[in-house]
Amino acid sequence: MLVTKKRYRTLCVLSVLLTPLLLLKPVIANEIIRYGFSHWPPYGMTEQPQIYGINYDIGLELEKRLGITLQPRVCPFKRCLLELENGSLDLFSGVAKNEDREKYLAYSTPPYSAVSVVFYVRKGEAKILTNYDDLYKLRVGYVSKSHYFDPFNKDTAIQKVEVAKEQRLLPMLSSNRIDTYVGTDPNASYEVLTKGFKGRLEKADYNPDVEVPLYFAMSRKSKHLALLDKIGQAIQDMHDDGTMKRIHDRYQ
Repeated sequence: MLVTKKRYRTLCVLSVLLTPLLLLKPVIANEIIRYGFSHWPPYGMTEQPQIYGINYDIGLELEKRLGITLQPRVCPFKRCLLELENGSLDLFSGVAKNEDREKYLAYSTPPYSAVSVVFYVRKGEAKILTNYDDLYKLRVGYVSKSHYFDPFNKDTAIQKVEVAKEQRLLPMLSSNRIDTYVGTDPNASYEVLTKGFKGRLEKADYNPDVEVPLYFAMSRKSKHLALLDKIGQAIQDMHDDGTMKRIHDRYQ
């Protein structure tokens, strides 16, 4: 077919207009976002065939609201952070902010939840820990790479015993291998109740009165980093319409 000069000019204009559209990447909904899960009841339960918990339910809601696909990947907390740092994971939840993490993580706002710091001791020993200074006399269990509160986080004078999972701290305390451990509620109380330690362990008298906000965070190496603002807006919408509270209430 012969092309007239007028038609040729028209085709050139269309080519200029359409070329940027053809170069756009596929819509984010067609791509998979690698979403890390640690066993941290009631936020994440990963020891059953089917993952469930607060973080999982929020992830399902984000998929529905944003039209994205989340691919769950189970890993211990410390391992999840390493994979976020090197970019082999995209997204994580149940993360508190600190300066070290912000080097490789970008946080959505607002936070989706919050936990309060608590210390557990053996039943009948609540008074061995009544103030911060008592910690210097005790062997204190904690989860590696967890962020609790300052000055505790950086206090090297405290005799700390590191574990990979919070679940290991309960039998260690019960069998006198540590004197206390630090955790966060509601998950610490949930573990004591569901793992058979009710009546054997109790909260110490010392309450640091610290609330730790929890965030969704994206690896700064993730190709989906631009999605973070939309995740934050969806979380705000879930707070506003009551969805977030309903999800949390399922696990009370």
